[in-house]
Amino acid sequence: MPVYNAAPFLGEAIESILMQTFDDFEFILVDDGSTDGSSDLVHSYAGQDARIHPVYQEYNQGIVKVLNIGLDACTGDFVARMDADDVALPNRLALQLQALANNPKVGAMGGALTYIDESGKELGVIRHCALQASRLAGNPLLHPTVMMRRSVLTHHQLHYRERYRYAEDYFLWLEMQQYAVIDALDDVVLQYRVSGASSRHQHLKDMVRATLRVKRDAMVKLGIKPAPADLLRMASESLLLLLPTRLVWWLYRRVAQLSD
Repeated sequence: MPVYNAAPFLGEAIESILMQTFDDFEFILVDDGSTDGSSDLVHSYAGQDARIHPVYQEYNQGIVKVLNIGLDACTGDFVARMDADDVALPNRLALQLQALANNPKVGAMGGALTYIDESGKELGVIRHCALQASRLAGNPLLHPTVMMRRSVLTHHQLHYRERYRYAEDYFLWLEMQQYAVIDALDDVVLQYRVSGASSRHQHLKDMVRATLRVKRDAMVKLGIKPAPADLLRMASESLLLLLPTRLVWWLYRRVAQLSD
């Protein structure tokens, strides 16, 4: 769990992991130079539960570097991603571990999520991972729901790349698919918090730019051939950059709702 100035929601996020029905895990919290008291909260929880292994950065280094620091600190067979303002449902780890145990060829297992607001109220929208036939159709997994098989990461030296910040997970899945299968549960495993401070809301156009960069590089560096529909979709995404951010955000929320 990367942590940066997440104090209002951090306690609830941490508690949601500590209260999992599967309880044999190490909990890596990487505080990225927080200045709002998040570091003290992490320290407090670490003193209460030996499963918590905190890592403190003296200054803010950004999400991609912190994600890689977290991966390097992990020693378990599987790595579950979690954000500091979301809430994992109690059986999340148990469900995904069982699915990975039953499917040894799967390198990353996602799940469905439901949106909540700042107060924790569900917004009535459930979103599932989009395991499209075309890898260039869009990001197939919902990043904070994913559990990865660490052996695939270490054996093939896979990691998050700064070049794709705001879509760093998408390129990782495309690289991983060269060596393993990705899959997702239909079960809701996470409550995803939508707030004015969320990275997705603040950096929506940056995400669109990064997603386009991922797709272009996937064609050049990974040799993924686009279908005509992929090229048309990329053109449409490019046009989104010309629209006001508020409209882009509305369209994103609308598409998420319609997809279910």
